[in-house]
Amino acid sequence: MKNPYYIDEPAAISFSGGRTSAFMLYKILEAHDGNLPDDVKVTFANTGKEMPQTLDFVQACSDNWGIEIVWIEIDRAWVEHDDNGKKSLPYTVKVVDYETAARNGEPFEKLIKQMGILPNVVNRYCSNRMKSRAFKKYLRSLGWDSWLSYLGIRADEYRRGMKMKGKVLEGGEVVLPMMDAGHTVKDVSQFWLTNNFDLNLPNDNGVTAWGNCDLCFLKARGKKEAIIRERPDLADWWIKQEREAASRTDGDGAIFRKDHPSYEQMKIIASDQGQLFDFDDESIPCFCGD
Repeated sequence: MKNPYYIDEPAAISFSGGRTSAFMLYKILEAHDGNLPDDVKVTFANTGKEMPQTLDFVQACSDNWGIEIVWIEIDRAWVEHDDNGKKSLPYTVKVVDYETAARNGEPFEKLIKQMGILPNVVNRYCSNRMKSRAFKKYLRSLGWDSWLSYLGIRADEYRRGMKMKGKVLEGGEVVLPMMDAGHTVKDVSQFWLTNNFDLNLPNDNGVTAWGNCDLCFLKARGKKEAIIRERPDLADWWIKQEREAASRTDGDGAIFRKDHPSYEQMKIIASDQGQLFDFDDESIPCFCGD
């Protein structure tokens, strides 16, 4: 039986900067004796809203495992109209690195201004345009026509995985080697317990609440408020986006999530009421992964 982590055709490994996708990357490297084929690229899309520890971890994986990780950001974003008034949304991406990567949400804010409305639970354009489409733009610039897209979705994320498995995501057919290999959150946790470095963010039974965009609107309300209690300053960027969106539009486009309080309200709740309330809603998974 073929090793699920062995790659024998052009492929892009989507590295989210979390423990799960880093585990996948390690297993792929292991299957290739530490050296990836020339037609396999490891890509990390930086939104500017990752925690500093995530950026440190991405660089640590590159340094410790001797692997090139291509850091990508949205470069220019704008809205154009053709002769029929139809909107087109062209953009370019740029390759950055640990030193030059945005750290104050610049790529994400640029995209929001381009779109004119905020992303929300129904219209999650942020992960598509800052990640999957950005990867496609980069790979096309290399002259690639087709490729496999390797995502870090575990075997214990079966429902999520079945929605993605075999899907063509912005030009690349999705491959889920962790599902195929049967690796679960227990395998990931055990790996990092014995590894010589780790992501310096809390690990709550395999879940990194602080991972990906720091206060992503898809995270459960309780998780966002817990983060805000520890780092109230992180809410300020999200508050700014909602305020500016409200000045341009109304309705769903002016708030990240209508079934949660605004970020300004959550900052007040988190600072004034502490742990008085316990909200049991769950985070909503998206392409960003763990």
